[in-house]
Amino acid sequence: MNNPKLYEVVNRLMSKSMQLKNGESVCIVTDTERLPLANVFSDVAVEYDSDPILVIMAPRKQHGSEVSNIITGAMMKADVIFQVVTHAMTHTDATRDAMQSGSRILVLRGITEDLMLYGAINANYKDIALTCQKVAELMNQAKQAHIRTDAGTDLVMSIDNRTSHILDGIVKGPGTFAAMPDGETAISPVEETTEGTLVIEHSMDGIGLLDEPIHLKVIKGRVISIEGGQSAQILRELVDQSDKDANNIAEFAIGTNPKARLVGNLAEDKKLEGSVHIAIGDNHVLGGKITSNIHLDGMVLNPTVELDGERVIGNGKLHLE
Repeated sequence: MNNPKLYEVVNRLMSKSMQLKNGESVCIVTDTERLPLANVFSDVAVEYDSDPILVIMAPRKQHGSEVSNIITGAMMKADVIFQVVTHAMTHTDATRDAMQSGSRILVLRGITEDLMLYGAINANYKDIALTCQKVAELMNQAKQAHIRTDAGTDLVMSIDNRTSHILDGIVKGPGTFAAMPDGETAISPVEETTEGTLVIEHSMDGIGLLDEPIHLKVIKGRVISIEGGQSAQILRELVDQSDKDANNIAEFAIGTNPKARLVGNLAEDKKLEGSVHIAIGDNHVLGGKITSNIHLDGMVLNPTVELDGERVIGNGKLHLE
């Protein structure tokens, strides 16, 4: 890739998002579909007096699928990790183990040249950090979340004694991670507490753009039915072909990036300010108790969200004052 703008953006991510220091060890994990972009990261890392290690694998089958122990070992030895991958490694033992070893991680899942150059990646991340912090404080104080939409979502969940996770594009220090593009505050609902109807709109991990909304019935924290068109059929197959915990309601997150676009790629879609995304499957990296080999996010557009009865989003508009 010879676009000089790409090199500028990668240099900005290394200096601002990762705060990479000269001489730190760098591991770039990628797959064969994302190798051209990963090579840009490798080229720029050399300018930081690093001897970057590029680890290449076949694309994983799904977001949250585990990787080889060889990759885990390389990550655990690195000061800094850039995950330039097709499917997210965030919710894996490999990422958790690397963070426990003190590695700093920047997640670039589903990244494309378009996402690197336009939209959410160009937002003011200092402002996003302030918004994420306000949302985090509200989540951490609350015991219950209630999400509703005109499309039919009506979901209640306990978030009591769960800790929120701020993803504002800045890796805070050893053992932490951020993503790019970024802008969300996420929390894992208490297992077996989520109840109601979830309607996924526009896009979902593992599917992309939806042919029509997917309607999920949730009882005691588990998806018990998935209805809709072709997209719903694909999701049913993904869950059925996975493990017994693939139907767990794993994550509730609020998007905080005003420059995020709806492009059919959750790497950017789910950062949209005032949106919500709900994930199924693994939650152990977010502080939950469930380990699954998938973690799939689905978009909820124009939601109204109440935390302990206090409105924090009204029809897709944040209310944080």
